[in-house]
Amino acid sequence: MPAFEAGRSLRLGEHVMLGGTPAAHHIADVLRTRHGERVVLFHAGELYDVVVEESSRAGLAVTVKGIRQSPFASHPVVLLQAIIRPALLDDVVHACTPLGVDRFVLYAAERSQPWNVAGRLERLRQVALSSAEQAETGDVPTVELAAGIQGALSSTGPVDTLIMMSPRSASTMVGLASDGALALDGSVAIAVGPEGGFSKPEEALFIDHGAKAVRLSTGILRSELAGFATMLLVRELQAKP
Repeated sequence: MPAFEAGRSLRLGEHVMLGGTPAAHHIADVLRTRHGERVVLFHAGELYDVVVEESSRAGLAVTVKGIRQSPFASHPVVLLQAIIRPALLDDVVHACTPLGVDRFVLYAAERSQPWNVAGRLERLRQVALSSAEQAETGDVPTVELAAGIQGALSSTGPVDTLIMMSPRSASTMVGLASDGALALDGSVAIAVGPEGGFSKPEEALFIDHGAKAVRLSTGILRSELAGFATMLLVRELQAKP
């Protein structure tokens, strides 16, 4: 069963009337959840295990029985995704949200096509919400548009590790992590280029900002797949004892 955005933080033991919210409609009318059944709500990195007390025309009444943190709360990741075809950006957000992306920062790189992404941000945010509900991540990532690479870096702010994906790099992520040269136990930002990749000046800009240039040992992936593959690898490496 999917989780649902609660709209605010909840307390243990709190009795909550969801009213006529989309979550209440889906739980009561689509899933036909009844008295005594358990569902999951979430907000801002917390997951709430709740029990349905009443389901009526007045709304859905639940009681919070347990609170747990998102599995990714201690390792926030920002995905800096170069602008690509808008429909493919839907795929990026849909696929990467379950891996615990905290923020998607979109930006135009030198080789990005002039797609109109500003008018699609609300759709991408809805994609993020839907994907987060299905995955029970405990949070809905933000989706924002920055002005170029410099704007994306400024928007990201300080992170413990900045990773730039480049097929020209001599180092793989697994190799650097195994050597202890890539720390993934804190906040991480991952930069993915457009279909044509980063230009050399763009790569130099990332390096000047402290980025580690890495490649995937599996070869060159399309831009809409590179973020997912990198996110998955980061999460797997973080999970190693």
